Amino acid sequence: MEAIVLTDEELQRLEIRFGPVVRHMGPWNSDGVFGYASVPVAAVEKAAEMLDDPNLRVALPRLRTPERTETFIELLDGFGAVLVDRIVGAYRQFRFDSRS
Repeated sequence: MEAIVLTDEELQRLEIRFGPVVRHMGPWNSDGVFGYASVPVAAVEKAAEMLDDPNLRVALPRLRTPERTETFIELLDGFGAVLVDRIVGAYRQFRFDSRS
C-alpha cells in the first residue's frame, strides 16, 4: 500500500488546525522512539473522487512523488476540513473492506 508518511510533529500541527480527526486518516505506527501516521494514497484519491474538484484531481499525481508529504499538507491547507473528513471516511471504508 502506497502511503503518505506524517511524522508525529506534522500530525500535531495538523491536529491544531483540524482537530483530533486527523489521527483517523490512517494507521499510527511506532517503534517506541519514532512515531508516524501512514495515510493511504488510495484513501486520498477516493476522497478527491467524492469531492469532484478539478484542482484536487490535478494535484493527485504529485502524491506519488518523493515530495508527497509536502503536497499532501498543501492539499489539506487548501481544501481544509472537508478533505480531512472525506479521507477519514475513505480510510474507514478501505479498512472495513479489507477485513471481508
